[in-house]
Amino acid sequence: MTSTTVNNRSTGKVMIRLENLTKRFPGQKHNAVDNLTLDIYEGEIVVLVGPSGCGKTTTMKMINRIIEPTSGRIILDGEDVTTTDPDALRRRIGYVIQQVGLFPHLTIGENIATVPKLLGWDSKRVSARVDELLEMVNLAPESYRNRYPKQLSGGQKQRVGVARALGADPDVMLMDEPFGAIDPITRDRLQNEFLRLQSEVRKTIVFVTHDIDEAIKMGDRIAILQDASKIAQYDTPEQILTAPANDFVSDFIGNGASLKRLNLSHVSDIELTQWPTVQLGTDHNQALDMLRRSDRSALLVLDESGRPRRWVGADDLHRGAGRPLDEIGLPAGAMVEPRATLSDALNELITARYSVTIVVDAKGIYQGVVDIEQINEAIRGMRSSAVARARAGLAEGAEAGSTGGQP
Repeated sequence: MTSTTVNNRSTGKVMIRLENLTKRFPGQKHNAVDNLTLDIYEGEIVVLVGPSGCGKTTTMKMINRIIEPTSGRIILDGEDVTTTDPDALRRRIGYVIQQVGLFPHLTIGENIATVPKLLGWDSKRVSARVDELLEMVNLAPESYRNRYPKQLSGGQKQRVGVARALGADPDVMLMDEPFGAIDPITRDRLQNEFLRLQSEVRKTIVFVTHDIDEAIKMGDRIAILQDASKIAQYDTPEQILTAPANDFVSDFIGNGASLKRLNLSHVSDIELTQWPTVQLGTDHNQALDMLRRSDRSALLVLDESGRPRRWVGADDLHRGAGRPLDEIGLPAGAMVEPRATLSDALNELITARYSVTIVVDAKGIYQGVVDIEQINEAIRGMRSSAVARARAGLAEGAEAGSTGGQP
């Protein structure tokens, strides 16, 4: 068997190294994972993605030895953990699964405290950590600490699952399709929330999914796997979209690469457009005058704190004479925060009343809007950058060839 090696072009610290890792299950003729070698760098989210049965979940479960490898080595932060105590190993690694797996007879606080208690933390330290993590995943400790899993929604349970995985502040987390059982709207929100959290905690994460769009959105690097965890391509999402290594990768990515690139850019990466706004309590005639002086068909009504409340057009202002602005027009929907991707913004824009997505900060305060021309411009910019990189790569290759590969 030949080793599957990967050039990551990274100068960072290797946190996890899978070295010639192989798994053959009893009674099977072929290896489920065949001689895999893979470096995973500190602080990155590495996504394993591929068709069903390719071995991605088996690979991930060998890292914390829920599944024992047949051969090969697992190096964690420079230490060979292939033959160490597996229970001790698992306490060093956070683990999040699709169905969450919370203990139903324990409160939310007790669930999160599971690993810290196993490690012998004192009760005061455990309690402080539970509250810290609940706040980190945006669940108020006073409201959720003493609830039971059956009292939570699916999205709330998944947040608790992430908090529990972070319980003992592990350097490494494994996530097995963690958002796969959640409805699409909640899934997008949880993905965005997790990326926000990762920007703060910077864990090394191995993330398994079958969804290439999720892989592009979540991953710093993506390993596209074929049968037996053979690596078809291991690279950044941008490079995989712009320079697929082979036909298998191209077919797996599918059509619409330009739209998929929108998952690589965030609303915070672009300059927002401003929309004419009016405060609650503004006189209707004054609002009509503001609308006439603008080039828009409606005003965005903001409350006293600057939060979007309503859209009001000229007809609304005429028909609703004498009524407060927050009682006429249409509700202000289609909102995202700056950390949302341009794909998220486009999804909201498609169904928005005035063909724009409203951008608000973490407190819900209006920041600006995103329109279709901004998204088109972002796509054109990404295409131009991809072409420039491809030309630079060709030029570098030609230069190396002419000098015999010498610097």
